[in-house]
Amino acid sequence: MEAEREFSRGVPLSEALRVSVVIPSLKPGASLLRLLRSLESQSFRYQQIVIVDQSNEQLAQDVLRRYQGHLVGFIEVVMSMPGLSRARNRGLRSLRDGWELVLVPDDDVWLAGDASTFLTTAVKDGVVAGSGRLRPEQVGSSSRIGFPDTGREITQRTIWRNSIEACYFFTPDFFTATGYYDETLGLGSATPWLSGEGTDLLLRGISRAQKVAYVPGYELIETTRPTLSAAENSARLRNYARGTGRVFARNYAVLPSMFLICRSLIKVVAQAPRGPQAISDNWNILIGRIEGLLGRVL
Repeated sequence: MEAEREFSRGVPLSEALRVSVVIPSLKPGASLLRLLRSLESQSFRYQQIVIVDQSNEQLAQDVLRRYQGHLVGFIEVVMSMPGLSRARNRGLRSLRDGWELVLVPDDDVWLAGDASTFLTTAVKDGVVAGSGRLRPEQVGSSSRIGFPDTGREITQRTIWRNSIEACYFFTPDFFTATGYYDETLGLGSATPWLSGEGTDLLLRGISRAQKVAYVPGYELIETTRPTLSAAENSARLRNYARGTGRVFARNYAVLPSMFLICRSLIKVVAQAPRGPQAISDNWNILIGRIEGLLGRVL
């Protein structure tokens, strides 16, 4: 792993924040263009927009040939081996000093409106990292998390209901104090722990008494995901649950970890009347979380 980089601290905040953006992208496509166009509507002063191409085929360059917006001069493409945590770290280490805030959206989301005032206010209030909220593209679809409508500080207890990786933002001071993403966590990593990399990162900051907050005015929309088969969905749920269990093992005491397992077991029983698929899905979540807590695949 590359040596940790210390960013310059104490940069005075301007009226319009100096912002960089890091976008990890495995299969760049039309959704990346939509994200770039949504960045055009922000009232930030952009410093860099780094697209981290994990395709090994320079697909991001092909997509960018179709982008004619005014941010084209800020866009850079760097290559990375696959792995979401690795790609985000690669992009973050590519940033030049001087930025006051970095956004790290996935390439299948886009900003719903101008979030610059909300994020600027949060940073001026001492927030060093946090999350916005994510809503689905399809009207009427339920969000993956029931985000509240009011902002609040994120704690170890509330982080699972008030944050999601695609909506994270950070200041330089956060990385200086906390470090980067753990590359053994997250989708595409070389381990079974295929989620939780962002939650783990924020929890490490919270444990160091850093001010981490949920800012609902920073709202992103998620592209509708393809429908998975029952078997594919069960495998996905187990993989993600392993990551959750691993994050609990690293950041929580025994009692909260046991509560996580008890709650998961209760859900298996409570949703059993919904049929075999509900039983299978919740059973895979339970087993995945146990695997993460134990640190081995059963």
